[in-house]
Amino acid sequence: MRELRVALIFSMLLAACGGEDPDLTPLPDDGRFRPPASGERTTEALACNTLLDAHSKRMGTLGCFGTSRTCPGFLRAEFGAECLEYDKGSVDGCLEFYAAQTTCDEIKVALEGCVITAYTGTTPAGCP
Repeated sequence: MRELRVALIFSMLLAACGGEDPDLTPLPDDGRFRPPASGERTTEALACNTLLDAHSKRMGTLGCFGTSRTCPGFLRAEFGAECLEYDKGSVDGCLEFYAAQTTCDEIKVALEGCVITAYTGTTPAGCP
């Protein structure tokens, strides 16, 4: 019985030491949409181009005029780091968010209004 308890405690300690610690920092209450992460990673270039292309297409569909941000500056301005990896599920969530906008005023602020998940500590992953 004692060996079972020791083995159980040892396995719990190993599990606690492995993997990344979850980020327990609360999300800012800034009114922006933060889609859930899926755990599937994507590169900075793919995430940025996917978001900006979808935003631009939605603006065109709604008949809106204006300019958009450019890659990779759009993501780097938000996260303050170059070449991070991003979560594909959160990118897909922002695509759905853009598609749900029905007016030019809504889609113009949607680009800044949706925040994807960045994986900290992945620099320089994702750079060409």
